[in-house]
Amino acid sequence: MLLEARDITKAFGSFKAVDAASVTLQQGDVLGLIGPNGAGKSTFFNCLTGDLALTAGKVFLEGHDITNRPPEARARLGLARTFQVPQTFEGMTVLENVMIGAFLRTSHRAEAETKARAVLARVGMERLADAPARSLGTPGRKRLEIARALATEPRILLLDEAMAGLTQREVQLAIDLVRDIHRSGITLVIVEHIMEVIMSLASRVMVFHQGREIAHGTPQEVTSNPAVIAAYLGTRAAAKVAAGHTPIELMGGPAT
Repeated sequence: MLLEARDITKAFGSFKAVDAASVTLQQGDVLGLIGPNGAGKSTFFNCLTGDLALTAGKVFLEGHDITNRPPEARARLGLARTFQVPQTFEGMTVLENVMIGAFLRTSHRAEAETKARAVLARVGMERLADAPARSLGTPGRKRLEIARALATEPRILLLDEAMAGLTQREVQLAIDLVRDIHRSGITLVIVEHIMEVIMSLASRVMVFHQGREIAHGTPQEVTSNPAVIAAYLGTRAAAKVAAGHTPIELMGGPAT
């Protein structure tokens, strides 16, 4: 087992944003996390990455307890992430941004630059290496986030809405990139509202509602689950499904 989260709970005062959620990851998995806004999926994601301290529960990487390890230590162990709002270093070039990730594995600038250039070529950004990061639009910033994470040489990559704000064409290109990353042997955890992404990439899906896991299974299983339809889209969705709409036609937007 590559990663295991046991009974993860995160409370903010009396409010439990995540309540006793558990998951396991095997090498090569692609796990999708979905649910309506405020369901707890991003909080659970941040508990896995170490960006939030747990109220209760444990996180294990290959059987080793990493519950109290900070994000930097988890990254050294092979767990990397992107952010929903790209965390670019505006005053640096695209290359220098990716080198920051490469420095996790080497203290030598020349080696870090070589690794960073190789990653930029892999994600199709080699021609932008010397461009200032501030010059990038949303698609470029999202791809730069992925490149910097890849430069840390992760075993598990957690993508936090990496395709939000992209056009349909840009989403398809991003799906192709993520699929290529998975083929290289990297295990993935994906938080995403765009159901096309989940249906295209995820082998398993975990659904959150009000801080609790309400369904877990293949994309087809969870998107056909009446509890998921009601929780994710609202009660009116059930009537639309009964009227002949498929669940996947309705998913991808906010709860109603």
